[in-house]
Amino acid sequence: MRFLEIRQAFVCPLFLILSLGASREARAGDDGFVLRSLMPPGTQHAALRRAAMGARHRLARPECQQLFSEFKDASGRTLQEKLDAQGQTAASYLGLIVFADGARLRHCQDPNTFAVTDPGSRVVYVCGRQFAFVDGNRPSQTEAFLIHEELHSLGLGENPPSPKEITARVLAMCHP
Repeated sequence: MRFLEIRQAFVCPLFLILSLGASREARAGDDGFVLRSLMPPGTQHAALRRAAMGARHRLARPECQQLFSEFKDASGRTLQEKLDAQGQTAASYLGLIVFADGARLRHCQDPNTFAVTDPGSRVVYVCGRQFAFVDGNRPSQTEAFLIHEELHSLGLGENPPSPKEITARVLAMCHP
C-alpha cells in the first residue's frame, strides 16, 4: 500500500508537468491550428512555429495536396485515402503531429538531418540546431521538411523513395 501511495505522489505530478509542457505552446492560430510542441522556448521553437505556419499555408494549396495522392504507405493505400479515413486534410493533420526535441537522438547528430520520425508515428523529432539554422537562411526548406515528415507520419516509407527525392517532390509540388 505504501508503494502505491509513493508511486501516485510521484506519477500524478509528473503527468501534470508533462501535460503542461506539452500544452505550453499549444495555442490556436487564427484558423484554429494548434502547434503541438515539446520544444523548449527559444530560437529553435520559434523556427519550428514559423515553419509550421508556412507549411500549413502550402498544404492548403491544391497542387501541394496532390502529393498525398501520389505517395502510398506500405500497404499500397494513398496517403490521401488515409487522410480521408481520418476526416483530415493535409493542413489539419499537421495539427495532430507532436513535435519534440530530437537533440539527443543519434540521427540528429548528423548535421544533414533536420527532423526524423518513423512511418505511422505522430511524433516528429526536430533536430533544433540544424533546423533553426536552415530556417534562418531558407525558410521554404524547413517548411518542406515538415511536410516531408508529415508524409512519413501518414505511413510513407523511405528508400525508395530517398529522403532527397521526397523533399525535392515536396518543393516541386508545394512551391509558392
